[in-house]
Formats: sequence, structure tokens, C-alpha cells
Amino acid sequence: MVVNGGSVAEQLVGSAVYKQMLDELIATVGVEVESEYAEVFARLDSAKIVRAKFEVEELMAIFIGNMDAIKQYSINKFNSIPDDEDDEEYPVGAAPTGDEKSKTLSVGKYSPGFLLTNIIEYGLAIAGREKLLEFVKLFRIPKAKDYTDQIMELVNMVK
Repeated sequence: MVVNGGSVAEQLVGSAVYKQMLDELIATVGVEVESEYAEVFARLDSAKIVRAKFEVEELMAIFIGNMDAIKQYSINKFNSIPDDEDDEEYPVGAAPTGDEKSKTLSVGKYSPGFLLTNIIEYGLAIAGREKLLEFVKLFRIPKAKDYTDQIMELVNMVK
């Protein structure tokens, strides 16, 4: 599959069913999401689809066929992200002041494509741990095996 700009990802992210689930996730977990799907993120997300070796139709079928599980997986994944402010450990005397801490932890809004990443991870996880691990390694995610195990655990909770 050749990535033509971000059109591959935009097909899925622009669909009514995707937008509906995204709205439900926003309401459930309270995450802030950009209203526009920036072209740069569409291109990056399209590359994820290609690297995961999915066709957009195949990914849409996985999404439609597993909507409830993918929604719950997304909620569980979001809730499993540690609250950096509470979990951050600093050496004695190196902790930032309250003012500095709020600046360093400000991350902005999510891209609408965050759900697409979850769909890809879910699809790869149900296809097998090795496929998911190969994908995670392609993106050079630190501690790829640990991350893969976490994803597998979250997916197994909702299957």
C-alpha cells in the first residue's frame, strides 16, 4: 500500500462511526482532543496503518466488529496511564517547584487519531503477540516487550 498523504487514515478517522466513538470516549474519560485532524498527524497515522500491514478496509472491519471491546480497551488504556504528577520521583532537592511542575506536565490536546492507534494495537494483539511486538519495535517504543505485554493484558481483559 502506498501512502498518499494522510488519505488512508482520513478514511477511517473521517467516518461517522469513528467520530461517534471518539465523542463517546471524550465524554467518558474527559480527554481533550483537537477538533481538526491535522495533515501531519494523518500522514503519521497512515504510516502506522501501512507498517501494521493492514488495509483500511480490514482495519475498519476490525473496528466495526469489535467496537465495544475497542472502546473498553481505549478506556482501560487511558486509565492505565500513570498520573505523572503523582508518580514522578525526583532525587532529593531536584523536584521542580509547583510552577515548574505544571509547565513540564502540560502536554496539550490529543489528536483525533489516538483512537486509530488503539484500533491498530487491538487488531494486532488479537492477531498475535508477535505481530504486535514487531509493530511496537518498528516505532522504537522504549521497553517494547513490556509495552507489548501491557497491551496484550489490556486486550485480554476485554476480549
